[in-house]
Parts: sequence; C-alpha cells; structure tokens
Amino acid sequence: MNVRLSKGRVRLTKRVVDSTPAPAKGATKLYDDQVIGFGLIVYPSGRRSFFVEYGPRGRRRRMTLGPYGPLTVDKARDMAKVRLGGVVLGDDPLQRRIERAKAPDFGEWVDEYLEAVKRRKKDPSHDMYYLARAKALWGSRPLHTITTRDVTKQLAVEAERGNTTANRWLASVRSCLTHARKEGLIPANPALGIKQYREAPPRARVLSDEEFVRFHAAVEAYPDVFVRLAFQLLRDLGPRKSEVLRARWEDMDLQQGLWRIPSPKADRPQVIPLSVVTMELLRVAPRMGPWVIPGRDPSKHRVSLKRPWQDIRDAAQLEGVTIHDVRRTFGLHVSKAAGLHVASKLLRHSDIRVTEKVYAPLGIEELRGAVEMVGRGRGKESEEE
Repeated sequence: MNVRLSKGRVRLTKRVVDSTPAPAKGATKLYDDQVIGFGLIVYPSGRRSFFVEYGPRGRRRRMTLGPYGPLTVDKARDMAKVRLGGVVLGDDPLQRRIERAKAPDFGEWVDEYLEAVKRRKKDPSHDMYYLARAKALWGSRPLHTITTRDVTKQLAVEAERGNTTANRWLASVRSCLTHARKEGLIPANPALGIKQYREAPPRARVLSDEEFVRFHAAVEAYPDVFVRLAFQLLRDLGPRKSEVLRARWEDMDLQQGLWRIPSPKADRPQVIPLSVVTMELLRVAPRMGPWVIPGRDPSKHRVSLKRPWQDIRDAAQLEGVTIHDVRRTFGLHVSKAAGLHVASKLLRHSDIRVTEKVYAPLGIEELRGAVEMVGRGRGKESEEE
C-alpha cells in the first residue's frame, strides 16, 4: 500500500482506513495531514473510530466523533473541522458533551420543576396535569433535545381537545422550559414565541333576576341542612365551591363576623366578611365535627355537591347553569351595588381586570339604560335652546 506521509501524518482516505491492519494489542493511531487534530484509532478487534484532538501540548483533549462505517472519512473530517472551528471561537465541545450528559432528561426536570411549583403556587394541579402529558411524550429524552418543532407539533395535537386546553398545555410547558433555561440546562426556550390558539370569550353566564328567585327558593327548600347551608354560603358570599367544602368551624369568627380562609402560599389568610343573615345561619347550624359541611364521616368534609346541585338546578329550572355561575352572579350583584373595586375585593381577585372581564359583564339592559340617559340629556339641551 502506498501511503503518503506528511511530517508523521497520513492522508486519511477510505483506502487507508480499510487497509490499516488491526494491532495485536493496544491501538494504532493515525493523524490526518489535512486537518490538524483529526485522526483515526484502530483497535485489536478491528473496530475503527474517528476522533479529534485539541488544546495546548500537555493538556490535549480528545473527543470521539464516531465509528467508521456509519461515518465516512469525508463526513468525519467535516465534523472535525466544525469542532475545531468552535474551539477557535472559545468553545469546548468535549466539555459541552460532558455537561449535556450530566443534564437531566425531560422527565427528571419536570419532577424537579413541579416540586418548586408546589411550593410556589396555591393550586399546582394544572401544571401537574399538563406536564404529566408532556412527560409521557418526552420523558426519556435529554432536555436539550426538545425543539420548537416538537412543541408546535404537540400543541396541534392538544388543540384537538380544545383551544383552551392547548393553550394551558403550552403555558405549563413554556414556564417549565423557561426555568430550565434560567438554571442553565438549555441554551434557549424552544416554546418561546409559539403563538397560542384563539379562544372563545370567557364564560359570562349569570342568573337573571327571575332565575335567581327560583334558585333561592330551591336552596331554601332543600331537605339536607348541610347542603342547604353550603349553597346559602355560595349564594350570599360568593366563595369558591372548594372553599365552602373545606371550611372549618374554627375559621368562622361569629363575634367579628369574619370567615378566615387559610392560604398556605400567602403570608396571611384571606378573609370574607359575614353578613348578619349569614352569621345567624351559622349560629343555628348543627355542628357534627370540625367541618362546617361534614361528609358521611363527620371527621371528614363533604367532597362533592354534584348530585344536590343537579336537584336544585332541576327544581329551579336553570338550564345550562353551573355552580361557578352562582359566584359570577354574586360578583355582578356586588359590582352593580358597590362598584367593581368592591366586587374584586370580595371575590379576592389579584387583578381587577379579571373581575371586569369575567365576573361583572354589562348586560344589554345596562347598556340600554346608559343610551337612554344620554338621549334624555340631549333632549333637555334641545329644549333649552
């Protein structure tokens, strides 16, 4: 075999690689005479592998490029050029590979991230649900291999369940990957910049005056005293269903007229003022344990109002009304009587815009009243002229 040498180096070609014999022991190392640092190792087994070396003498680093066969000589040489070009710009490809090997896969990072979410958020259930779906898809993949195309493709799949569902999935994944970037685990967030799907306007269903009268009568006629009390609290104070079901007697201050709702994620509990009527309802309500609305086992609170709500809704002839619509109706009544600011405080929203957008919609009659008022004012102006 004729091999052209250049200062101890050889022109690596397919012919040279194929014809280099395997050593009896140790390994044979050949360096390319075209790309300094690029070479081939031949092992006693006959296996051949390309490598690239870089760095100052005495501190040389060697990075494996891959085995001969899957890699051709020309492809391996091109890879070596890219790696060495990065070294000139200050990159260390071997160190980067080591760091990536140490980095968690997507599933491991999701578990770590959710632990932080549980400490930070009052209700982490949405993140837990949507990230579990993402984890089932990408769990074993290295975190840095998740691409924008991966996220976009899965977002389209999630949209088959509804645009709102897809957008919530995207929000959870985006936040998860944002924190990974802040921790230095990925160079950029692949979910950043992906547009959400257009959603339908938020639900704005409230009970009309006639519906509210029927709802009130159905609640007062309900035979179970604890179910009746639960809906009276929902109707008169506007709390969330979960807050009513988890209310403890120790949180009800009937002297000062306050209901303290524990908030583990906040520095102090949230407080709802109790009306005189509500305090009287609570004073006469039976106490069977620590819970205001006990379950069959008085040591535990009731966990659902689904069946009673169906009965009340049927009795009041409320078509398409949900329990949360009762809270929205309370917000509308308060906003009409005392303004949006008071409604926002009583509903305990962090942003008054939530109250304005969802809980205090202006009906057509309110708009009609405003138009009539302006019209009457202009009529008076014309008469004066």
